Amino acid sequence: MKKNILFLILGQVISVFGGAILRFALSLYVLDQTGRADIFATILAISSIPVLFAPIGGVIADRFNRRNLMVLMDMANALLAVVLYLVLGMNQEIFLVGLLLFILSFVGSFDTPVVTASIPLLVRQENLEKVNGLVNGVLSLSNVVAPIIGGILYSLMGVQTLVISTTIFFILAAIIESFLKIPFEKRPMEHGAMKTLTNDLKEGFLEVKNNRVIRNAVIIAALINFSLASFFIVGTPIILRVVLQASDSMYGIGMAMISFSTILGAVLAGYFSKKLTLKTLYRTFALSAGLMMLMNIGLLFAGSQVGTTISWIFFFATGLPIGMLMSIISIYLMSMVQRITPKQNLGKIMSIIVAAAQCAVPMGQVILGLILKQTNNSVFLPMTLIVLIVLLISIWCFQLFRHTEDSDIRYVAKTD
Repeated sequence: MKKNILFLILGQVISVFGGAILRFALSLYVLDQTGRADIFATILAISSIPVLFAPIGGVIADRFNRRNLMVLMDMANALLAVVLYLVLGMNQEIFLVGLLLFILSFVGSFDTPVVTASIPLLVRQENLEKVNGLVNGVLSLSNVVAPIIGGILYSLMGVQTLVISTTIFFILAAIIESFLKIPFEKRPMEHGAMKTLTNDLKEGFLEVKNNRVIRNAVIIAALINFSLASFFIVGTPIILRVVLQASDSMYGIGMAMISFSTILGAVLAGYFSKKLTLKTLYRTFALSAGLMMLMNIGLLFAGSQVGTTISWIFFFATGLPIGMLMSIISIYLMSMVQRITPKQNLGKIMSIIVAAAQCAVPMGQVILGLILKQTNNSVFLPMTLIVLIVLLISIWCFQLFRHTEDSDIRYVAKTD
């Protein structure tokens, strides 16, 4: 089992690293070629749409051999990289790059459900949080490091050489993943492939709707991303650049520290999540709200040299624990759902959670951006609203789970 986990993590790290470098290089290339922020933003937005197809990937993950799917997806990514290499320099290349980025993201949207559905089949239940945290932490680190290395390589070797070199990452990942041994029990498709997959998709949504614990886990995961994750993506740059007047180097350090906190939280999730239960989940949200309020108060001191130093201290002392708590809560919820869901339904259930959580981020970003625009980039009101949202989540969790013991949770599927 340990060898299986090693193959899984290593294969995913190499694949994610290659994919992140490829997307970064192509995005930078589009910006360099057009010089237009609107085209750049449009292509980025279009390439994020495929997350909506994650539930389809989950259904496929439940019906087919998951190891073979991982290998197939990385080989597809390698083929796409070759096609991208060929279209660079052609007429209408920007349109073609956008189209291929969309297809690349479409393939990637299938990857997360397959991986999250495979982990419970490779480890003991008591180790789920530890392995989920390790996988998420290592993959997050790859996503942070890849743009840095991608930027260096982009300037040294140019986009075409960089794009074709990513095929090495994908092929290597596919080779490593081919050594995985993931239990698989083939189930017959009684009504043909399309009808069976459609029925499976409907069944997945019904199961989420009718299972109280899973349904609430989906809602909580979406609310975390809508409020806290959106704040860190949109609010942190405003705080660092506008409120704290950070230099380029301090801005980079601040952003890196926040990213590191979520990675550290993921890696340590195995330890901390063992102390977390549904009954006490509300406390982590209350703590996050309290830390956010302290950050908000601390930022009021910004202005004078001494005041700005105090604000920096408040920002790091509160922002880092919040980032860690976000990861710990997310991994606890994911592990709990994995633990209670039958293995034949893992793909579609996990994919719905992933899709809901990821779709909540841009919604939160847009709303937070509009509020910041109305307040002339003053963060006090937006942060206060986020504190209230997180407090409401805490109260809701208390009401939902105050009489619930983790040992009492069982999977109950209803499809009528």
